[in-house]
Amino acid sequence: MQAATVTPARTNLVNAVPAVVAWTLWLTTVGAVAAQDATPTSRVVQDGSTTETDAGLAHLLGRWNRNDSLSEDAVLKNESMWRSRKVIPHMMVELATSAADRLSAVEIRADGAQLLLRNSRNEETAFNLDGRLHTDPAGNQSQMLLADGTFRTELFVAGWLVVETFYRSGDQLLRMTDIQNARYPSLRVRTVYEYDGGEPPPGFPAGDGVHRHDRQAVIRIVPPERRYRELLSGRVEIQTLAIDPVVSAVDFFLDGRHIRRVRKHPFNTHLELASPPREQTLEVRAYGFQGAYAGADLIVLNRLDAPFAVRIADLSGAAANGAEAVRVKAWVSVPRSSTLERVDFYRSEDLVATLNDFGGNAEAGTARTIPAAALIPGVEASDFVRVSATLADGRSLEDAALVEGSEYQSEIDIRLVQFQVLVADRDGNPVSGLAAEDFEIRENGKRRRAEELHTSRDVPLVLGLAIDSSTSMEPIWLELRYVAGRFLDRTLASDDRTFLVDFDSMVRLLQPLTGDKSLLSARLDRLIPFGGTALNDGLLFSLLQYRNEPGRRALVVITDGIDKHSRSRREQATEFAERLGLPIYFIQLDPSGLRFESGSLAAIGIARPRLRRISRRTGGRLFTIELSPDTAAWTEELRAAFDRIEEDLRHQHVLTWYSDASSDSASVPKVRVTRRGLTLRSAVPLEAIE
Repeated sequence: MQAATVTPARTNLVNAVPAVVAWTLWLTTVGAVAAQDATPTSRVVQDGSTTETDAGLAHLLGRWNRNDSLSEDAVLKNESMWRSRKVIPHMMVELATSAADRLSAVEIRADGAQLLLRNSRNEETAFNLDGRLHTDPAGNQSQMLLADGTFRTELFVAGWLVVETFYRSGDQLLRMTDIQNARYPSLRVRTVYEYDGGEPPPGFPAGDGVHRHDRQAVIRIVPPERRYRELLSGRVEIQTLAIDPVVSAVDFFLDGRHIRRVRKHPFNTHLELASPPREQTLEVRAYGFQGAYAGADLIVLNRLDAPFAVRIADLSGAAANGAEAVRVKAWVSVPRSSTLERVDFYRSEDLVATLNDFGGNAEAGTARTIPAAALIPGVEASDFVRVSATLADGRSLEDAALVEGSEYQSEIDIRLVQFQVLVADRDGNPVSGLAAEDFEIRENGKRRRAEELHTSRDVPLVLGLAIDSSTSMEPIWLELRYVAGRFLDRTLASDDRTFLVDFDSMVRLLQPLTGDKSLLSARLDRLIPFGGTALNDGLLFSLLQYRNEPGRRALVVITDGIDKHSRSRREQATEFAERLGLPIYFIQLDPSGLRFESGSLAAIGIARPRLRRISRRTGGRLFTIELSPDTAAWTEELRAAFDRIEEDLRHQHVLTWYSDASSDSASVPKVRVTRRGLTLRSAVPLEAIE
């Protein structure tokens, strides 16, 4: 059958619904990641002809029919979004009706470098597999992306953005359709298909073909407020971030037991936690139209992870074969996600003993402190002993002590405290060349000796980049995307990782944590400016990505500062940002000199003081850039802002010391810099936020 040809035009969209929206929107489908995700090609036979196609698509090819009992009905879904049928715009009625018809079946074929999609009306459209953004003469943009067995298309036509994602779940094909327009609520429809005839093609090797981040976020748990290192018990308020407007009910589970269902936004509740406190699992499950499952989130409360550390706890005299010896006791702190491989004992530079059997304590699963001891013979007063611990992932740490004149105590709490610090001079510029002795630490009224001061080269960075992709950013989008990509390329070292969040009227995890710069660049290229702005939701969602990630932390948010579509309370994002305390850098782009939405200038004026307050209280910065037709001028300002952030990140340090405070101590240590002329701009504990 010859492919139907559609030529969208920028005309009156109401009259164009059957020809443009109802046709073009529903012919376009799915998308995914990047062309550089080079997977091997395989030969696929279609209609008797042999073509070359990406092996990552093979499990999706064929004809699929809708399972009505498992799928959402587009017409009923649309009606559920309005308070009554009388107020539903004719546009949305036509769109939903057309969708319900055209989504009843889909045939996916591969033909050389193209993906062909045919709907139940035998209308067919083609997408290139190279992942590049295509713009037709009418100004409509489309993009096909492929990654990890999922493919997705994004179409921007006549003021509408349609994103469709296809992936396998067992023997079924799932299709998520998300239609956005600045004037109407987003329409999201989930369709489940069964294979038409015979056994479906084998599933994607990686499982169901889609990772959690490939699906649009629906709901997230905001970790409960607690004081520094406080363990939660008793009655505690649980807040959520319901990102998808279709969410109408949320179930709360504690340790797998259903507690209650909440049907009112913002879907918060109070739960009674165990007393005395212990680790507990909190889960939320969100439901939408007609009780359809929409998404879930899960966190572990009172999870106290330990950093990797080793310390000699005791040296005592002993005898070995009639000669003097020293018995060395050490404590090794092992993070919950790590496995202890071995502990080596040295007399000066000579290896004396190796331990590699720690029973069940060695395996990953919980944070724990493992004792290790060895007898070192032939020790002289001038010798020193060393203890080196090595994890299965290759990380190694050691502690050393002189035998003569040392004082030891038999029991030492091995808990190592880590604080991320940034020090500035009188002009506000970050400084380097610091030492552990330049800091004073007081905890529970006691002075603590700084153990080490690590530089940014020693401790990997976890960097978040959240980008406002609303329509108002369109005039400066190409320049912004280029400068942001340049910043990531220059800033990230080999062990650093970044995640990308984009937000318009919805929020998406564009890319989970990765150190792959080419993948980050490809993800930036896939963004299409469209829709409104949910700044508060985007900020809160970004902060929730740091949950248990070790290392230095920072978040960069690029926005025009306008917020019209957030579903969370404005104070919720602000309070959580200040509570978490990691440095937040805002780059606020003021489009005064360019085309902007009505009323946006007033919104920017309101937002700026709040962004300034958050950045100051977290040790970040606020950069305000006034856009103008002189592209070179504001682009240079944008580069300068990114350069300043890069400089701050290079001057971050991690200060460590040992603490004997109880594990549930809520007293926040006080850190100050003692060198004259310097100021401590920020000091943030590096602990899990769950």
